[in-house]
Amino acid sequence: MSILTAIVAAAIPTAIYSMLLWWLDRYEKEPLWLIVVAFLWGALPAIGLAVLFEFLLAESLSRDVIRWGLVPVIEELVKGLALIGLFLFARQEFDGPLDGIVYGALVGFGFSMTENIFDFVRYAPDLVAHFWVRGVFLGLNHAFFTSMTGLALGAVRYQRDRVIKVLAYAGGLALAILFHALNNAVGSSLVGLFFAWLIQAGGVIVVLAVAVLAWRNERRWLEQELNDEVRAGVLTARDYDEVISSLQRLRGQLRALLAGGWGRYRSVRQLYHLATELAFRKSQLRLDDRVHTCDERDRLRQDIVLLRERLRRDAPAER
Repeated sequence: MSILTAIVAAAIPTAIYSMLLWWLDRYEKEPLWLIVVAFLWGALPAIGLAVLFEFLLAESLSRDVIRWGLVPVIEELVKGLALIGLFLFARQEFDGPLDGIVYGALVGFGFSMTENIFDFVRYAPDLVAHFWVRGVFLGLNHAFFTSMTGLALGAVRYQRDRVIKVLAYAGGLALAILFHALNNAVGSSLVGLFFAWLIQAGGVIVVLAVAVLAWRNERRWLEQELNDEVRAGVLTARDYDEVISSLQRLRGQLRALLAGGWGRYRSVRQLYHLATELAFRKSQLRLDDRVHTCDERDRLRQDIVLLRERLRRDAPAER
């Protein structure tokens, strides 16, 4: 079997699951470059470092201890490095628990994709079975493990106390290692695979519950912060209704595409993005977040006004 076949087999479920994750982040999509960075860290450096450390440390350990002890610790540590980097150096894009889940899961998806490529090449005669088991049936496991670390960091995004931040990271990392170890400990029998799936499924349910809570919180931010902008004339009432509702956003974008083509669609989508950014910035300033400034808030307002004026000028009958 060619390496290309293994890459395609590993990439297909990864792409599908990553698109579902992208949908999960409903209101404020993360920047594409950060999505790529998180994914590539898991796919290349993280797995390379994990293999190196496992090779160096595994010589005097038994096979079972390596599988359910050493491997989970090393792999979650090297995957977690990317989240620490994002939290420290791209904090302006790390807005809360949902963002932590997204970035953590992306690192995990990158890691599992590369791991699956090696697995598919190694077990080429059983590619179909391994594709369904590792790529589909257990395709969310690494994403779930590392999302625990990201969730913990997102939960303390606005916390000033460094001790609490460190404890949160340690707690999230410990959960990631624990679930990873449980997954590895159950073995590869049919019963073991079923229990591994149960661990993954339970984790996914928890992640979805956190996502729902985050959606409610983010919608509350939008409703509270953008009401003032409607009264001030920065946004119209129609803009407000479309921004706070995912369904209304979709309808507004489709209407813009049919009425004015791709250019207008992009402009309307940018308007929604700017309005969402404005709501988030205002909420973060209320939380006394030092990463953002009042100048950012004012610049976003100005950009919205200019964009709305251009939309009105180009198609006065629609807006």
